Amino acid sequence: MIRSLAIAALAAASVVAGEIAARQALVYNATRPTAAVQHTTEARKTHEINVPRIKDGAVKGYAVLLLSYAIDLGALKTAEMAPDSILVDEAFRYVYNDDTIDFDHLDRFDFGKMSKALIHSVNERVKGDVLVDVGVEEFTYATANETRPRP
Repeated sequence: MIRSLAIAALAAASVVAGEIAARQALVYNATRPTAAVQHTTEARKTHEINVPRIKDGAVKGYAVLLLSYAIDLGALKTAEMAPDSILVDEAFRYVYNDDTIDFDHLDRFDFGKMSKALIHSVNERVKGDVLVDVGVEEFTYATANETRPRP
């Protein structure tokens, strides 16, 4: 009989100890700082980018772009240069050199492809993964007849 009482007391003590340990583990996990690296990003916008469309030696119109982009501030500290002006340059080159863009039907333009190409080329030039995302806020086309001639 004493043996049964000793086994029952031992079982009760182990249950209480298990509950206390489980509660302490939950408290520890709740107060422990997260070990995941958090990337701090900042959203920025470019100024209007005007790209002339030249055919047969004459300006036929202008493509107007306004881009928004996100940069990783941690990677920006280690980059060789800021990506702001490089993004404008790469966007200008992309639109200027792409003869497949149909400006009469801009709804068919592949913005995802342009975004990936810009991210890759800018990050390559700054030698770091600074540029995280590029979005197109405005992409329009104005013919030469619609624009005001400059004196």
